[in-house]
Amino acid sequence: MTVKSKVKRFLKYLHIGKSTNDWTDKNVIVFGDSIVAGQELVREETPYRDAVYAKLASYYLRAHKLENFAETGTGQFKGQHNLDQLAGWTHSFEGSIQHYCQDIRQADVVLIAYGNNDWKQPNPDGSLHTLEEVKMKLRENIQRIRRLNHHIQLVGVLETLAFRKHKPAWHLEGPNGFTYEEMVSAFIEVYQELQVPIFDIRDYHLGNHMDEYVDDRDHFTLSVHKQIAKCLTDFVRHGYQSPTQRFGETVKFIFTENLFEDSQMRWELFKQIRNQAEQGRRSEVLWFGLSEKYQSQLDKLFSENELPADLKITNIYQYYAAPLRYSEKVDDLSLKEGKLFNQNSVDFIKLDGDKIFLKQLDTTKWSNGMTKDYFNNMWLQHYISLKDEVFLVEENKLKSVNPLNLYDIT
Repeated sequence: MTVKSKVKRFLKYLHIGKSTNDWTDKNVIVFGDSIVAGQELVREETPYRDAVYAKLASYYLRAHKLENFAETGTGQFKGQHNLDQLAGWTHSFEGSIQHYCQDIRQADVVLIAYGNNDWKQPNPDGSLHTLEEVKMKLRENIQRIRRLNHHIQLVGVLETLAFRKHKPAWHLEGPNGFTYEEMVSAFIEVYQELQVPIFDIRDYHLGNHMDEYVDDRDHFTLSVHKQIAKCLTDFVRHGYQSPTQRFGETVKFIFTENLFEDSQMRWELFKQIRNQAEQGRRSEVLWFGLSEKYQSQLDKLFSENELPADLKITNIYQYYAAPLRYSEKVDDLSLKEGKLFNQNSVDFIKLDGDKIFLKQLDTTKWSNGMTKDYFNNMWLQHYISLKDEVFLVEENKLKSVNPLNLYDIT
């Protein structure tokens, strides 16, 4: 190696160490399964890699290139049978690391997006693996990558959730003897132990509802891939931290009355919020009222009620006015001829009698008409994840809500 090339390589690593959240002109690699490979993305069997969230995010972040080595059906223990036979090597995570070792040495960032198949499939020979073996294998594979490239930036992607028979598979036990929830927790444990930043799409209120999956199981729709790409971009630009990681988890309170009107229920809500604050916990109120002068009423609410400064208030109409906004900024909404417009004069909700129509993200199409209760429920099912602690304030009482039972509220 010449002196010039040594200096160039050193400067490259020096730059990475100082600015790992800048993908400009960087080389990015993806290892994962069918989800990030784009399986069934356009209701076809052939993976559609150019439209998956990782590829789109690499464009937004101006990466030099992204190599997507993800393959359908793969995991810590399992390759892709047909490809394995054709290529002569096993497309498991370990096998992929060994095969693409030269690419890893030249890469700046590696995204790891496995998990689903480790939960739902046995080993290729029919034997089973335990959760401890999953953790051990993942740990070893991460260390293999770091031995190949000491300066690599790793990112662990959690592509939760999965659905089976139109219900979340969260507590469903796979053939290997552990649940989907336990599998996700195992990956989180290893990532945290090895200080791998975790991109958890639940922190961006994505992946929680079955209509986000093209097959009603575990493969995202094209629209959701686009949303995840924007969220991954936000995650990288903020130093590999999601809004939840930056500002903290919130205890969520569902409030079904008008938050801007005094009531016994509101008094009970504020009491519980203050109790949470005394315990050092941040609260978030989810509510459903439509208000055109939202900011002024929000300011009045805080000034008159001695509420914690870090209290987060999320309104259903404000959320849909800008679904991918993760700041405390709100919109001045206007209602004209049955359509609700955000402050950029873009209509996003249509009201027709007792029906509500929602404009679908990234399209100009309207949803089917929904009742108010259905609309409220649908939002909660999308917004709240299974890791959230949720309470419902109802009839002047506080009731704990299991996110799995959200279909039964309001």
